[in-house]
Amino acid sequence: MRWHFMQFMNNGAEMTEKVKNREVWLQIKMEENMSILANYLAQLIKAQLNGEKPVSVPEEIQVEDLIHLSCKNHMEYLVMGALLKTDGISEEIQGILRSHVMRSIVRTTTQIMDLKEIIRRFEEKKIVNQPMKGAQMKFIYPSPEMREMSDIDILIRHDCMDRAAEELKDMGYVLEQAIKHHDIYVKEPFMVVEAHRAMYDKTVDNNQYEYFSNFSKAILKKGYKYTYDFNDEDFYIYMIAHMAKHFYVKGCGVRNLVDIYVYLNAKEDVLNHKYVEEELKKLGLSTFTKHMEKLAFAWLDQKPFTEFQQQVFDYMLDSGIYGKDENGIWNKFSEFKMKGKEVSKFRLKLWYFFPPVVYMAEYYPWIEGKPFLLPIAWGIRACRGIFMRKGTDKRKMIHEIEQEQVQVYKNIYQKMQLHFK
Repeated sequence: MRWHFMQFMNNGAEMTEKVKNREVWLQIKMEENMSILANYLAQLIKAQLNGEKPVSVPEEIQVEDLIHLSCKNHMEYLVMGALLKTDGISEEIQGILRSHVMRSIVRTTTQIMDLKEIIRRFEEKKIVNQPMKGAQMKFIYPSPEMREMSDIDILIRHDCMDRAAEELKDMGYVLEQAIKHHDIYVKEPFMVVEAHRAMYDKTVDNNQYEYFSNFSKAILKKGYKYTYDFNDEDFYIYMIAHMAKHFYVKGCGVRNLVDIYVYLNAKEDVLNHKYVEEELKKLGLSTFTKHMEKLAFAWLDQKPFTEFQQQVFDYMLDSGIYGKDENGIWNKFSEFKMKGKEVSKFRLKLWYFFPPVVYMAEYYPWIEGKPFLLPIAWGIRACRGIFMRKGTDKRKMIHEIEQEQVQVYKNIYQKMQLHFK
């Protein structure tokens, strides 16, 4: 039985890889087709959310392109489940769709069962915890399968981390890596748990880190003694903050827009909007939130995009769910280049190869207050960039990007007004 299950999962992974390797992005990048693609993606998602049958795939769009994008943006069940209900899909493609949908169902079922067991054990051992992000958002959607989740994220109070590790290991999880503010545990064939020490990454923005620190915004989950949750307002605030962090660091995908749409529709009558607005303002996220909320509803309600909304949507669709390392350059470039200055590929290259001391100090703190050490930091960064994939990807992007795109991306980040510290 285990062998067949593993073969099933591996076959699905191979198909996913083939989809990812398709060179389809360039052929759908034309503005007209992008508009058609955006509208049809919205139709598929809305049909799946509402339990309806979508219209057939427009002739301008290839089903393989939709599979590619749903994998890239981690919306397999949401998009491919809807595609299975459409007419005119070949048997071969139906087989691929069914495989992805079944893997999504199996993954979600296993994640929910493990999450329940983790919480049961944590309650029994008095381990203070708070399930995060997708582990909560899954249950806002009409059915949990509609909200994919690559791993279970759970916040654990710092003095409970050792006991939590023992419980996870007893469940068959193995510590794979301890990074920054969380430990990564894995269990074959596909389960991943991220045990967080903090709700937010201090290295991205100290203000937001302090805002969410020490369970300060959490409340006890009804019927539990050691498991916490957010109220409706603070969950949405955290959801936006988490999205903004990813957008700022290296971009984020359009599934975040679906989360906004689903959450606001589900909580519209109970949400204290005034409180949400005031708290987002404290975090410096008001402008970002307004842009993303308007984009989410314009897209999924299929209203005409403004030029700026089209630019942001295209950028997010191409970024994929986890963003791209090479995208991380835009926030800093837009922050350090004055709006009035001419934007050019030359300026971008100059900034990338010789960033200012304020930027470099984030990665090489020993140059803080010692600008004369900046050339040494540049040299170390250059050597590391030669051998690291992140550096290679960024150099390739800078070499291939068009002048117009430089202005567009810079404009996106300036308008979002994300000034993290």
